[in-house]
Amino acid sequence: ISERNYSWLLQALLSILSNQTLLASIRQQAGLQMKNLLNRNSFWSSLDKSSKGFIEKGLLDTLGCEQWRPSTAALCIQTLAVTELPTNEWPDLLQVLVENIISQTKPDSVIGASIETIGYICSAVQHPCIEESINQILTAIMFC
Repeated sequence: ISERNYSWLLQALLSILSNQTLLASIRQQAGLQMKNLLNRNSFWSSLDKSSKGFIEKGLLDTLGCEQWRPSTAALCIQTLAVTELPTNEWPDLLQVLVENIISQTKPDSVIGASIETIGYICSAVQHPCIEESINQILTAIMFC
């Protein structure tokens, strides 16, 4: 893998993960491979903002579409959150997850996956940005 095809590979894996017509085992494997690639921070940091935004939005849109646990989309989001939240490069992540939880229109699967994702993020990210959002997170969880 090189920096040149890193973006393409992430987008291809995201496409497989989000495709609900494929077998769950194939989708889950794509998500795990994606998570492993996202751990290559040097490659991720070299991506342009548009490519990062596409991947981040695609992962958020995939929440609730998986029938297995742990959610590989949630694990991918957690992997990105470890580097993106402390540097404020994904500033609306926690807000989007909280809105998913308190929304009256989201299906239960999206609410559950959003709670799962917040749990992973809170356990992995040791940064004041989590403390700053704790009231919002707790309020959303209590809302359920």
